[in-house]
This record gives sequence, C-alpha cells and structure tokens, in this order.
Amino acid sequence: MRRKMARVRGSFQTIVTSGFRVLQAMLGSQRPSGVVLECLLHEAIRNASRSTSDSAFRSEARTPRSIASASIAPASIEGMPSGIESMVDLGCYEGVLAEILVTAKYQAWSEPLERLGLRLGEELQATASWLSEPGGGGSRPLVVPVPSPRLRRWHRGLDHTVILAEGVAQVIGGDLRSLFARRWSPPQMSLSRQARRDVGSSLRLRGGASRALRRRRTVLIVDDVTTTGSTLAAMAKALCEGGAGSVHACVVASGRSGCQVAARQEDHPIPRGVRGG
Repeated sequence: MRRKMARVRGSFQTIVTSGFRVLQAMLGSQRPSGVVLECLLHEAIRNASRSTSDSAFRSEARTPRSIASASIAPASIEGMPSGIESMVDLGCYEGVLAEILVTAKYQAWSEPLERLGLRLGEELQATASWLSEPGGGGSRPLVVPVPSPRLRRWHRGLDHTVILAEGVAQVIGGDLRSLFARRWSPPQMSLSRQARRDVGSSLRLRGGASRALRRRRTVLIVDDVTTTGSTLAAMAKALCEGGAGSVHACVVASGRSGCQVAARQEDHPIPRGVRGG
C-alpha cells in the first residue's frame, strides 16, 4: 500500500512539475525557442491581424494586412504616411505580438526578431505588387532600417530594426543599407502621440546615401512598430530629396488607425514583455 501511494505521489509530482514548466513558459518566465516560438509567433500574428477593422489597412482581402498603392492613390488611404507609396504590416500592436516585440527589443532577444523579419519578407513577396514591377524587385531594392541612437543600441545590446531588415532583405533579395543616423531623443514609448510627430527631426541621411540612392531608386523602410507614421514620413522625405524614386515601408505591427485595441494602448505601453529566463 505504501509503495502504491509512493508511486501515486511520484506520478503526481511529475505531472505538477511538467505543468509548472508549461505554465512558466506561458507566463514568460522562460523564453520559448525553436518550433515553440514559431508556433507562438504564428498564433500571435493571426490574432493581431484579426483585431483590425476592415478599413484603410486592407487593399484586398488579405490577412495579415497590407496597403498597396497599385490601384489606390496614397492620398485616398487614411493614415498613410506622407511620401510612402505602399505599406505592409503583420497585425496590430497588441497582445502576445506586442509582448514579444517589447521583450525582444529591450531584453536583447534576437531570435523572434530574426523570425519576424523573415515572415515580414514573405508577406511582402505575397502582397507587394511593386516587387514584380519594372524598377521594383528586378533592380534589387534598398532595404533601409529605421535607425536608433547609438547609445540606445549599446544599452539594449542589439539593433532590433537591423535584425528585422536582414530577414526582409534575405527573402525579397534586397540590399541592406543603413542610410540614416539618429541623434539621441527620448524613447517613443515614453512620448505622447503629439510628441511622437516631432521625432523625425532627429534623423539625417548619412554621407554617401545619395550615391546609393542614384544606383537603387526603389527603397523599402523597415521598422518594428508604427503609430503616428511621422518617422516613416520624415525618412521618405529625406530619401526622395536624396534621389529615391519610390519609397515603400513594412512594419511588424501597427498602432495607428484601423487597430482598435492598439489605439487604446498607445499612450500606456505594455510595461513588460515575455520575461527571459
């Protein structure tokens, strides 16, 4: 009888331990990896894309969402950043997708950024008509990450937009170039919506950017999140003045119009992401 009770206790302890490990992963005390992370990202993107309203962010019935300029003038698209001809994102900045982005960015977790970059590149290939047009993908577009101040990159331990842009460039066959420098400014998560509109003033084209733009006139800007679109608009203006023929954008998540939940969160960002072990 005692041996039987010991076996029951042992089995129960094993079940509890396994359940606790699963719970730890779900609550974020351990970082998911490999296939587990891939499944988590797939589900996060699917849920984030479902939460958007069928409005300005859909040029066709696609999920994730895309904005295409093929048959719609940019001026007719609500919220399109000035100077951006088309934009693609994977979903709204909310839920698990937002948690993963926050953690990857602030806790030097590169794996989800690498996977999201590849996923974003695949979405571009599936939805961006300009890639197959003359002067588009045939001339290897320049893939330009949104820059972060040097001190912030050092403090975080990685450059999250460069990692995303590397994945995008790998999939679409673009050339990755960091054409912009950025002087220090407060993190956008700490700024009000109005203050974010002035962040573009901290950007400048690097020396030699005009020469690169004359050779490759199609440019794709890559970022993790967009809210007001002011950074994308400022970069597009500088790129066009530097010689770019057309400027497109892709972001992992959007907190702009069309994302109902993200709009409520944008002034109160998620304070923590998936916790690292």
